[in-house]
Amino acid sequence: MTHPMLQFSLSSNGDQWYLARGNGPDTTTVVHEANRASGGAVTSISIEDFLRVNPEAPERQDFVRLVADLIGNELDAYKARKGVQLIQLRDTTEEDAANALLGAKVQLPLTTPYEALEFFNCMVDVVTGQRAIEVEEDAHRIRPGFGSTHG
Repeated sequence: MTHPMLQFSLSSNGDQWYLARGNGPDTTTVVHEANRASGGAVTSISIEDFLRVNPEAPERQDFVRLVADLIGNELDAYKARKGVQLIQLRDTTEEDAANALLGAKVQLPLTTPYEALEFFNCMVDVVTGQRAIEVEEDAHRIRPGFGSTHG
């Protein structure tokens, strides 16, 4: 039985790389079709093994780009279907989180619902780069009045 395959890399020597879907969720593999000059052999390898072997290979980089594109397309489609605004998260460090907690009115460990809400709002601020609720699009934060005075 033939399974759907998506080409994600074509090397300069003619080797081709595909993502191939099998019958089950754990049967998706990477298929390598060697160029005709080297015999044209077709081999299949698990995604895990493919990513582990030769991490600097151009075909691996092409695979990572394919995954990023597929995820981006899915997020765009979801956004269009649901009419939702996805939150753009920024990279944060432990220092960012520590600094956010310095401004919080709580200390770890959290022992009350108030402290948990305060901690939640501080962490939302850290990952979104926000510092206060200003407009409707900030609705992902828990508003003051539900136990938090951070705001």
